[in-house]
Amino acid sequence: MALSSAVVVKMALIVSLVAACLALGAAAPHAQPPAPPQAWSLPSPSEDAVAPASTQDDYDEPLVRERRQTAGRNAENLGLRHDTAVGELFRDGHVNVNEGTNSLHYGGGVGAVLGRSDDGRHSLGAAVYGQQSVVGGDTLSFSHPNLGIGAGYRYNGDKTSVALGAHKQTFGGGVTEHGGSLNLEHRLDDRHSLFGGISHSNTDYSGLFSRKDTTANLGYKYNINDNAHISLSGTHSNSDFGPFGSRSGQTFRLGGGFKF
Repeated sequence: MALSSAVVVKMALIVSLVAACLALGAAAPHAQPPAPPQAWSLPSPSEDAVAPASTQDDYDEPLVRERRQTAGRNAENLGLRHDTAVGELFRDGHVNVNEGTNSLHYGGGVGAVLGRSDDGRHSLGAAVYGQQSVVGGDTLSFSHPNLGIGAGYRYNGDKTSVALGAHKQTFGGGVTEHGGSLNLEHRLDDRHSLFGGISHSNTDYSGLFSRKDTTANLGYKYNINDNAHISLSGTHSNSDFGPFGSRSGQTFRLGGGFKF
């Protein structure tokens, strides 16, 4: 279950390189962070973030939450990616241009499977991710770097699979967030399966106030064949703004996927 010293050193060097690149942007002139908006219009810190390529396909997997991506959540998703050999580093990143806001969003991270049981049922992974945005105009304005770490545990049984993840991240300006998720899928047979999960996060806005978000989902998946499936799911979400009140809602989704 332990990593070799060479792998640990290599991972540390790559993490340092990612942090150094983001620090260059942080050192450039940037606008002061705006005051927190009113609670009833407060967006998630991940509103404009982009999911890395490796997690875009995870919407087809019930064990990965469908949430807007931030560095911490990207790191958590990478920490749950257990399709490589133990100790083998993998990388992912994203670059996105938003012409409407004349902005560029970019980021990247590294992860590794830290250990796997002899029978292959249990595995543990970890990852780091960093991202930043730059807005054009008369002068370039860099956002505070969004840095996150994450870890994930998976259990793959004959009928039931479990994914447990956790992350922590900072947005700069004193804003921090941490959270985790528990998701599972139970296969009734080769065609039918049920899935569900719950996730929770706590965002601290520089001591001014905090926000707690909880999301629960439940769904059904039907495998048409080895390459195609359809799914039906429902989600209940709640955001608690402390003295500012709370907000909740439900969504339903009919989806599907096909692999060529």
